[in-house]
Amino acid sequence: MSSLALPAGASLAQGGTGSPTLTLNAASGSAQIALVGATVLSYTPAGGKDLLWLSPVATCADGKPIRGGVPLCGPWFGPHPFVPSAPPHGLMRTRLWDLVRVEALAEGRLRAEFQTAFPAQKELGWLHHAAATFVVTVGATLTMELSFRNTGGTPFVLTNALHTYFSVGDVRQARVEGLSEREYIDFNPGAGARRHAGPGPVSLTGEAAHFYLNSAPVRLVDPVLGRAISLRGWGSSTTVLWNPWEKTGLSLGDIGAEWPRFLCVENANVPDSSVLLAPSTSQHLGVEISCAAL
Repeated sequence: MSSLALPAGASLAQGGTGSPTLTLNAASGSAQIALVGATVLSYTPAGGKDLLWLSPVATCADGKPIRGGVPLCGPWFGPHPFVPSAPPHGLMRTRLWDLVRVEALAEGRLRAEFQTAFPAQKELGWLHHAAATFVVTVGATLTMELSFRNTGGTPFVLTNALHTYFSVGDVRQARVEGLSEREYIDFNPGAGARRHAGPGPVSLTGEAAHFYLNSAPVRLVDPVLGRAISLRGWGSSTTVLWNPWEKTGLSLGDIGAEWPRFLCVENANVPDSSVLLAPSTSQHLGVEISCAAL
């Protein structure tokens, strides 16, 4: 457990997922962040309800990633492009990050900074050297920024994502605004085809892994919970919508019957929109999340 001095409103203790967990109680919102994966587990605006979904059986035991919250994906997204046995979605989700700083900001906000390094690990499909910083700012909004720096001598291709699980009353009634008529890649089983969204908000009707290209601010409208969650991202070119739906959801032990209770809306750089990161350069992927009543 870190011996770092913490400001008022911040505390560090063993969490229910099995990871040391930082709690940030700011004046206008609160959050919990597990040090394993630097995973944001919850964010609750003052007077509101948690915006994030976390599996009731979420755990980081046996090196598995925490299901729910905001897992960090990278330095690759999805399966490794060349090493099938490498961990899906990269190395970030199961690593124990260092909590290096927690500070109080203006307007009663709290800011936490996490860091980790990624030396070459050939057996895991990683042949380069890099370092990452993840900064979480909690207040009336939740801001997250993931910075990834090439500390080696050769360029590499980076794909990454903030894999955010939003809590919804019923995914079948939720809709996402801001993706009207955009091209997307449909990665449902057996697909991978390029399609175009229709006019108006996007509503899912079945299992979805949809990668919407040319990202823009989006709004997740939830008529069941009576709220709208807005996302303003930067450093990403794709918005991913994901839900496993009933058949696949029930087959996953840490989702099961909970599958209607979340919708992943992810700011991402996926293989079709990867970033070539030169030595001594960094890439910054971020999002600001806010919520308003309908």
